[in-house]
Amino acid sequence: MSRRAEFEAEHPEVHVLSADQAGRVDLVMGAVGWLGDEEQVTTCASLGGESSTVMRVELQELRGGWRTAVLKQSLPWLRRDESIAMPTGRWSGERAFYAEVARVPEVAARMPRLMAANEARFLLLLEDFRGAPNLVSLYRGGSLADQAASALGAFLGALRRGTRGQEEPDRANTGMKALNHRLLFEAPFASSMVRGDGFGPDGPAPESAALDATEPGLGEAAAALRSDRVFGEAVSELGSRFLGAGACLVHGAFHPANWLVAQDGGVRVVDPQYGGWGDSEFDIGTGLAHLLLARQPAEVVAAFLAAAVGLEEAGGEEPGDAEGGEPGVDRPLVARYAGVEIVRRLIGGGQLPLEAAELSEPEAGFRCGLLETARKAVLSGRLEVLET
Repeated sequence: MSRRAEFEAEHPEVHVLSADQAGRVDLVMGAVGWLGDEEQVTTCASLGGESSTVMRVELQELRGGWRTAVLKQSLPWLRRDESIAMPTGRWSGERAFYAEVARVPEVAARMPRLMAANEARFLLLLEDFRGAPNLVSLYRGGSLADQAASALGAFLGALRRGTRGQEEPDRANTGMKALNHRLLFEAPFASSMVRGDGFGPDGPAPESAALDATEPGLGEAAAALRSDRVFGEAVSELGSRFLGAGACLVHGAFHPANWLVAQDGGVRVVDPQYGGWGDSEFDIGTGLAHLLLARQPAEVVAAFLAAAVGLEEAGGEEPGDAEGGEPGVDRPLVARYAGVEIVRRLIGGGQLPLEAAELSEPEAGFRCGLLETARKAVLSGRLEVLET
C-alpha cells in the first residue's frame, strides 16, 4: 500500500486537495468555516510547490465581490514524489512561526498574514501576494536591486532582534530541522548508491560524470572534497551546532525561491516551513551563499550584509560593542554556514538553474572556484565579502 493510501485509510476525514479540483476545495473550505455568506471557490491555480500543495484560490460572492488567498496543505509526503516521507509536524511548526513573527512588525510586514489554520486537515490559509514573482531569475543572470538586498538583510536583522532570547514556544518543527540537517550536512557527501528516500527532497547527489557535464573538473573536485577527512569533521561539527536550540527564530530556507517582488516594488518572504529556533547566522549564511551562487554584484552583496549583520547599528563596530547593544553576529559562523550551503547547491542533489546571462558567458571554472571558496570558508570561517 502506498504512503498516501495508508494515510487516507487512517485519516478518512482529510481530503487530499489539488488545484484541479476546485469543487473539492470549495467543499473543504466551507466545512472548516473559511467561506463567507454566499461565497464560493470559483477557480484554483497551482503555485508550484514541490513540498506541499500550494494554490491560489479565488473566492467570489453571489453579489459580485471577490478576493484571493493562498491555500497550503502540508501532508506527510513530498508533493513532487509521494514515495518520499516528510515530517508530520511541519504543519504545526509553520503555523507557530507565523504566530511568532506576527509579534514583530518589521518581519510580519514582509510576510503573508496567516488568515486561518486547521490542524485536522493540515491546512493554512495565507494572504495572497498576487502578481509577485519569486526571484529564481537571479540564477539566470538577473540582478537584485541594492534596495531589495538591503530589505532582505533588514528582514533577517529584525527577525533576530525581535525573537532573540525568547523562550522557544513550539518544538513541533524539530523534524524539519533534522531534515534540513540531512540535506546540508549529510546528503551531499553520501554515496549515490543509497536507495529509498534517504536523501529527502533533494534526491541523491549527481554522479561525477554529471557534475563534469555541468563544468569540466567539478566531478573530480567533488570527489576530493568528499574524501577530505578534515573537511568532513568540520562539516560534522557545524552540523551538530545546527541541530542545537539556537538563540532566535530563523526562516530556515532563505533563498531566492522564497523571495518575492511585490507589485509595490518591495520584497516579501514566504514559505517558512523549515523555520524554528536556531542560529541567525544560518539564515544570513544561506542568503549570502545564494547571492554568490547567482553571481550578484559586490555592491548588492555588501548591501545585504550591511543590513543583515547590522554594522551600521554600532557605527562600524560589532553590534554588541555599541552602548546597550545586542550580542553581535558571529561572522565566521556566517561564513561556515554559507560554505555548506554552497557545497550543497554545487555538488549535492539540490541543484540550481545556474545559467549564464544571455549576454555573458559564465566564467571558466566558476563552480570549481566557488567550491574551493566554500571549502576554505567551512574550515577557516573566513569569506572575503565578510571582511570588507
